Amino acid sequence: MGGRVGGVVVVGGSPILCIGAGVLLDADKQVLLVLWSDSKVDEMVKLFSRTGYTKFAGYLAGGMKSWNNAGLPIETVPQMSVHDVKRAGKKVQLFDVRSPDEWKGGHIPGAYHLFLPGIREKAAEFDKSKPTAVYCASGYRASLASSMLKQEGFTDVRNIPGSWQAWKKAGFPMAGKGKKVEDASWV
Repeated sequence: MGGRVGGVVVVGGSPILCIGAGVLLDADKQVLLVLWSDSKVDEMVKLFSRTGYTKFAGYLAGGMKSWNNAGLPIETVPQMSVHDVKRAGKKVQLFDVRSPDEWKGGHIPGAYHLFLPGIREKAAEFDKSKPTAVYCASGYRASLASSMLKQEGFTDVRNIPGSWQAWKKAGFPMAGKGKKVEDASWV
């Protein structure tokens, strides 16, 4: 479990950054880069610029290492395995942040479909104090969604490592894609 500066939206530093940034950030607001090292600043500026984000407030010199070494507070998002999700049942509010087509192709029974780009608008419809677990196909979008939910005031948010792929490989019940869940008593 890593840590991050509290209150930030986590957008991974890779070529698919444009997907996360394009959906989650306001191009009219300044971006402050918080990277793991200074060596990635030029690369990240290029990636953001290709997406239309050209207003930079700066970057955290020395990256997260300097933040940690300064003893400044970090925020973490706990992990919850698919086995823990299954055991928890209705005690956990479960969000699937995949696309509508992915959702229709199968999902965890009892999950709410909360497509990533609509999280901010839909967040008010849910109990922000209830334990919440987030999944996508493999974990990347769930991490983005977790940071957004924290910003929206959710107090107990967890990522599901392996997400939908882990659920399927564990052989747990599935809903959607014409599948009937025979025994969903745990939901």
